[in-house]
Amino acid sequence: MNLGTWWITATLACGPVADDAGPAVGTPSGTTPPTQPPVPSEPPPTPDPTPPTVTTPPPTTVPVLGQDIETVNLEFDLTLLSGTATLQVQPDTLTQTVVLDVSGLTLSSVTVDGVAAPLDTVDGMLQLSTGTAASTIVVDYTFPTRSAWQFDGWMPSLGVSFIWPYFCGNLYPCDPSTTDGVAFTMQITGVPDGLVAIFPTASFGEGPAYMPGIALGDYVQLDLGETPAGTTLTAWYFDEPDGRARAEQGTAYLLDAFDFFEENYGPYSFGPTYGTVEVDWGWDSYGGMEHHPISHVGTFDLDDVEAQVHEAGHGWFGDGVRIACWEDFVLSEGTNTYITARAVQEVGGPDLWPYYVDFFLRPSCEEAGGYANPVVMPAGCSLTDFIHDDLWSLATYMKGACYYGEVADLVGADVLDDMIGGFYNSHVGTAAEMEWMTDWIEASADPAHAVGLEQLRVEWLETAACPTDYADRCRVRLP
Repeated sequence: MNLGTWWITATLACGPVADDAGPAVGTPSGTTPPTQPPVPSEPPPTPDPTPPTVTTPPPTTVPVLGQDIETVNLEFDLTLLSGTATLQVQPDTLTQTVVLDVSGLTLSSVTVDGVAAPLDTVDGMLQLSTGTAASTIVVDYTFPTRSAWQFDGWMPSLGVSFIWPYFCGNLYPCDPSTTDGVAFTMQITGVPDGLVAIFPTASFGEGPAYMPGIALGDYVQLDLGETPAGTTLTAWYFDEPDGRARAEQGTAYLLDAFDFFEENYGPYSFGPTYGTVEVDWGWDSYGGMEHHPISHVGTFDLDDVEAQVHEAGHGWFGDGVRIACWEDFVLSEGTNTYITARAVQEVGGPDLWPYYVDFFLRPSCEEAGGYANPVVMPAGCSLTDFIHDDLWSLATYMKGACYYGEVADLVGADVLDDMIGGFYNSHVGTAAEMEWMTDWIEASADPAHAVGLEQLRVEWLETAACPTDYADRCRVRLP
């Protein structure tokens, strides 16, 4: 999830907040960046008068189950609002069950290895008796339409799905826990005449349950080229007069940045192609969402270099290496914000650090305009109500990135690239903790840097208050 998307989802979870996505990166704004975001130019939409389809509130914590959903094939009909999910699952060996979140779905049939199963659910969870052997589960169902105000499923009024962080049960039967990764395939029918559905037919590698995504619109395709490693990149944009120019501006460094990720951190795990598609998120269409291998980028940020590269970077951290607990959110967003700035600058793009500091870090550290400033690497695992917890804040992106930036200044950026790449290649396709990353860095470094690395970890990740000289320290990277 990109910086701008945080504003959308924070608004929907917590009520209207001030908004500022900053200028398109690399485009001088001609004004001094504000220390506090301005009020949005447009008010939020009036909530849909139709009562929400899902009445069960999201869980305070997502249960961690002893099962493993290995693959899921998803068949959606966007006209009938129907779906068939075929899951290959290793059951929990202790309970000999599989538990699936179906909280937003209306089930019509369920089979386990070809045998009909009861449709009974408890608190939106479908519990199936399976035995201990791997099972094939087929679920036929219909899924609800969600409004732009609800923002937690298929939104036909906007032509897009959004199920982050744990609303996959509004679109397909799933395990929303962060620990379980799934490789998916997808087919879509019922696309209205004149529109195009953009979606990945396969993910190849395992990613989080929120990774499948659908975009519907009058799209035009822009071919971006192929990396030396053989990954083909494509962008899709709405058929608007300035669409191509904005798409070309936003993706100007994307191919080279993707090559930087592959060369320095390791192979892309989600197949031979990567794409980015413009989506309409309504009144506040900033940021992006990491639906690899085709990420979504809000229409207001189509031309934003940072947003485009940031979403691609989640193919390495956030999706490629999942977070083990919501308390490890910084492993996804802090790491990815750092490697985004690193890649963009290395391939000749703009220096993102002043932008990060002035628009996001400073308001977070000063807790201005509704920003929070929590400890971004807290103890515990999935003990927080993530959506309503301060951990879900821009401080997690910024303090995490600043931690890595100062580690790079201390040990050398190339050395840190090797450390990050080593961690990625050791954990790709699995869930990991941020503490594992800091331990990895400290164990891999020259012993002469031990004290300095510990101090950076404590200052940026384990302390709520920002360092006294946070802006100067994070703004400039050593050559």
